Amino acid sequence: KNKVKQKFTMTMTNDTTAAPSNNRLDNTTTCFPISYGSIAFYLGKDHIHSNPTATHRWTLYVRSPDPTYYDLSQSISKVIFQLHPSFPQPTRELTQPPFEVTEMGWGEFEASIRIVWKEEAEERPVLLTHFIKLYPSNAPASADPSTYMTTTVPVVSERYDEVVFTNPKVVFHKQLLDGQQQQQTNTKTKKRKKNKQLTYPLSHESSVIEHFRTYGDEMDVKAMLAAREFLQKELRTVKDRLIKVDDELEEVKDRLVAVASESSSTAAATISATAAKSTSKVASGSGGTKGGTSSAATSGKSGSTSISKSSKKKKTAAAGSASGE
Repeated sequence: KNKVKQKFTMTMTNDTTAAPSNNRLDNTTTCFPISYGSIAFYLGKDHIHSNPTATHRWTLYVRSPDPTYYDLSQSISKVIFQLHPSFPQPTRELTQPPFEVTEMGWGEFEASIRIVWKEEAEERPVLLTHFIKLYPSNAPASADPSTYMTTTVPVVSERYDEVVFTNPKVVFHKQLLDGQQQQQTNTKTKKRKKNKQLTYPLSHESSVIEHFRTYGDEMDVKAMLAAREFLQKELRTVKDRLIKVDDELEEVKDRLVAVASESSSTAAATISATAAKSTSKVASGSGGTKGGTSSAATSGKSGSTSISKSSKKKKTAAAGSASGE
């Protein structure tokens, strides 16, 4: 995969050769960035008194996102602006940059912009629409503009967009690349060549040029770095939380083990005490039975002795009676 990326125009190919087919680059996509919009200046009370229908002076334009870097005239044949029908000659066609129309008026409206590419490009024109704003977005509808607007701070309404060309003509692709005012480095001397200077002014209105915004990679890089820093901070926070949770889980496990061990020891001690008590009761009951038996036996023996003695007395008595007779 061969991928060549410039600051604005970006060419991507899926084939290392990108062999032309019908004078077109196969498997190639080229992005053409543009900025378009309007800048409106409030003319003030004094001018309004003399011309009530002209409260603002505005400029509608199509330009490069970075005017110091890219030459639109290399790839654009003409730009056609379609204004409100109330303007004289509402259709304005410009074949040379700067591609802009400046007028005066009092009302806001939607204008159309048609970009026509070089004839050799064989590409369809691009149609854009833009709403020309004269008043700030937070302006009250019925208020006097002079109470919240000045003649030095304009109302800027601008958009950035990209036109994508798929499998462009070889010659048009070259024109797109030639339009870049990219600095080049001499491989032998290691010196950088200066950018080419545009052969036309960025705008016929000097006050408009001051408010042109430059679009480039710097803002994207800053945004990406900020997002990266934010993600790293969030990851560190989550990691710290996980470590804390793991420590708490270990503490809970240790407590559970200690409680289980203590419960086992208590249960074993209780069982031992109960067993010892039961053994003692059994031993005490066996001793009383033996004593009773012994007493009975003794009593029996004594009784036998008495009976024997009594028998002897009877026999003696009987013998005396016999001898008396």
